[in-house]
Amino acid sequence: MSGTTELREGNFGTPTAAASADVMAQLTPEMLFDSFAIQIDGPKAWHEQLSINIVLTDKPYRYRLWLSNGALVYAKSVRSTSANATITATSRTLPAIAVSGLDPEALEKAGIEVTGDTTTLSRLAALLDPGDPEFAIVTP
Repeated sequence: MSGTTELREGNFGTPTAAASADVMAQLTPEMLFDSFAIQIDGPKAWHEQLSINIVLTDKPYRYRLWLSNGALVYAKSVRSTSANATITATSRTLPAIAVSGLDPEALEKAGIEVTGDTTTLSRLAALLDPGDPEFAIVTP
């Protein structure tokens, strides 16, 4: 239906806002990390390297995110390894990263602690390209 409407009337944009706090609160950590990974501008991030430990205080495991060769990947672990920065949160407060962005002050207000090199988060944020919500479905 969207394709037909686009051909007849032109691009109508995205009718919904997907980044609402209610939607983001339902994301698992893996979904949240995947949402960041698909937004990485690969060519821009090609020579960047960074790592972030995610400590969930209410879970017996942690996550490690690392950016290398233009790709952001993550792994679940029981212990932390050396990283540029560490984010400490609960599984309930972690989705605030998607709503508050990667600004350390905004994360602190959301109850998320950032230790280590806090510029790592701004470096990662600078590599995110959220895409164009007005993209054409059918026409070039």
